Amino acid sequence: MEPEREYDISDEDINEIQNDDDYNSPKATATRKNETPGGSLYYAPIVDKLFLPVIGHNYGTLDQCEEMYRLYAYHACFDIRKAGQKTAKSGLVKQKYYLCNKAGTPKEVYFDTLQETKKPIRKSNMECTGCRAKVRFDRVYGTDTFVLADFEEQHNHELLPIEYRHLSKKERQMRYAEKLFVYHSTVSNIGPTKAYEVYSNMKGSEKNVHGTVIDFRNWKRDLNVFINATDSQMLVNKMEERKKYVPGFSFEYKLEKSQLHSIFWADEVAKCNYKEFSDVISFDATYRTNRYNLKFVPFTGIDNHRRCVTVAAAMIKDETAESYKWLLNCFMKTFGKEPNMIVTDQDKSMAIAIKEVFKTAKHRLCMWHIMRKVPSKIQEANPNIEDKQEKDFKKRFDKIVWNMYIEPTVFEEKWEKLMDDFSLKNDSWFKYMFDVRSSWIPAYFIETEMFGLMRTTSRSESENAFFSHFTRSASNLLTFMDGFESAMLKQRSKQESLDVQTIKKNPKLLTLLRIEKHASKVYTNTIFLIIQQEIVAALYKCSLDKMDKEEYTEIFVVKEKLEKRKECSNEGKKNEGSNEGKKDEGSSMEDKREGSNEEKEFFKYKVLITCDWLIHQFHTFFIMKNDNIDEIPEKYIMRRWRRDIIPPELRSRRNRYGNENIAVQNSINEITSVIDDCVELIGQDETMLQVLLEKVKMVKKEVEAQVPKQFKKKDDVIQEMVGVSKPNSLDIQNPPVGRYKGCGKDKRLMSGKEKGILESKKRKITCSNCGSHEHNCRGCDKDKR
Repeated sequence: MEPEREYDISDEDINEIQNDDDYNSPKATATRKNETPGGSLYYAPIVDKLFLPVIGHNYGTLDQCEEMYRLYAYHACFDIRKAGQKTAKSGLVKQKYYLCNKAGTPKEVYFDTLQETKKPIRKSNMECTGCRAKVRFDRVYGTDTFVLADFEEQHNHELLPIEYRHLSKKERQMRYAEKLFVYHSTVSNIGPTKAYEVYSNMKGSEKNVHGTVIDFRNWKRDLNVFINATDSQMLVNKMEERKKYVPGFSFEYKLEKSQLHSIFWADEVAKCNYKEFSDVISFDATYRTNRYNLKFVPFTGIDNHRRCVTVAAAMIKDETAESYKWLLNCFMKTFGKEPNMIVTDQDKSMAIAIKEVFKTAKHRLCMWHIMRKVPSKIQEANPNIEDKQEKDFKKRFDKIVWNMYIEPTVFEEKWEKLMDDFSLKNDSWFKYMFDVRSSWIPAYFIETEMFGLMRTTSRSESENAFFSHFTRSASNLLTFMDGFESAMLKQRSKQESLDVQTIKKNPKLLTLLRIEKHASKVYTNTIFLIIQQEIVAALYKCSLDKMDKEEYTEIFVVKEKLEKRKECSNEGKKNEGSNEGKKDEGSSMEDKREGSNEEKEFFKYKVLITCDWLIHQFHTFFIMKNDNIDEIPEKYIMRRWRRDIIPPELRSRRNRYGNENIAVQNSINEITSVIDDCVELIGQDETMLQVLLEKVKMVKKEVEAQVPKQFKKKDDVIQEMVGVSKPNSLDIQNPPVGRYKGCGKDKRLMSGKEKGILESKKRKITCSNCGSHEHNCRGCDKDKR
């Protein structure tokens, strides 16, 4: 082990270190100290003569006088405040006083430390020291200008060090940029503390930020206080105002005893999405998105990139059938068209509302919610079969409930046999699920277009998780709506990005078939990759066995090379005389895909050129290739998968609440972008940066000369940020804080330690016979004496 080193430091070295400026803490501002005979110290700051007030000098208007004294106070490192004034009978100000911020005497607060009181005593340091530093300006007769009549420069307190100047009251006044950043951070689900850290890092240091983390928190508090009781009224006013500016925007709301109960909204982009992707829609309620516990209900579809797309949204107070009826009626009023199929969980209120409002849409239950309950329902199952492979209930159950190639009659036979094998015929849950089989088993949705697109509510669950990044349980309704709009902008921005990738990137072709190249020009890249697999399978897995012709119809028999033996007897026809023969003949596929395990065998199919959806599409592409068809016929291209169905100009609109704010925002973005570009071009050239700074300052002076300086009140700034003014009358009250369906008591779960403490405080029973604390004398076995 290395021995410790000894260092010899002399007293002279220590004194030199202590006298070093870098070693000591920041010194106070340069001042002249004056001591009175009584021992009181007074400090007169030493500042440049350029900023020193001169008695008798005319400093212009009262605002200019105040600006002069504030500039002097900034360099002297103290804060000022306005004081009294003298006015003439006409109301003109004759004299005006400005004082040091520490002027005056502290208020006397009486309290007795021995007296118990529930009211907490606020612990705060006293800032008032009775400082007499001040200035007085007198009006010049017959003008609007003022001269400095009195100037007291001595302070009775120590002034701040220059290094701490950024913590002075003046420098802590948040600029509009900081306030706006806090607001946008709140919309993005970022708290004020984290927002302060991010902003200070952007500026390079906390010294370059106007305000501390406490000021950021206080501004967030002021936002909430401003909205507070008028939250619901302001939200409704904002959405109603949006209807005036945005064509195609729909908004409905419901009141209950003057309290906001439910709202529903959809903009023009959402309506366009529903028009194109309304075949399968899923919706589900999610919690903890706002302070009133209103349930957020987004309606989710699947777009032409196979990604989730929100077609409408709502918030409801409770999950009753009446609330869902109102919600779906608003849905029908907005869109005027039912979806082909709607997917939900097993909520009974939803089922009642869907059955009453939707007349043609098929209601499908989420299979995931059903399947997750199966393990708990088969714990007492008693299999009465000997084959070990057949004893695997889950494997057999999955085989019949997920299979979309079997007909309903085949499913019912297999279900009955499975229940017999495991003695579950009398189980109430399985009996109920069999009774409602038409609402969740794929075999019963064969005739519904695109039924295989969505079998669970996982899309809704995914959307709920997506929205959770933009909302929080403490959000008010206005903040929630701004967060929802931000989420929509992100979702649509991603769709724009996928559209651009589809246009710019040409996918790699795997064959020389022209039909593959045509498919790459028609479909989005995501869908083309799926179609491409079918085209490649048509080229390498299929061959023509024979072709027959009956009058105007050609019959093709296709051989397919399969990995497993699969027997099928599907017939299709290609009608040359009319288009009627090109419709799906409704051929079915029997459940014979579970044959022997012989591999690499050829089997025959008779297929229709439009190819029933039950058969793989590569059979269709094989016939097209055989007939030298270079392009997919237009009638066989499903519109929802095309690349050009959503107009780019519609999705890229950012007009949310009016026309004027878009032009202003674009100008602001361009100004900041130009300045950033100039700074980037200059780089580290200090001389050029100083030249740019001086030019910007000159522009600022010109703007200040042309635009009169206006002092904006706090409420005016907040109204500008949230985009809606505070209402004069309150017709819509905030909803009461509701309860979630299935939630427990209001009491939180207690830890074991808390339970033990609570138990120890209870009065313990004592038996008068034996002294035990386990029972009383009535339950004692000992003979009473």
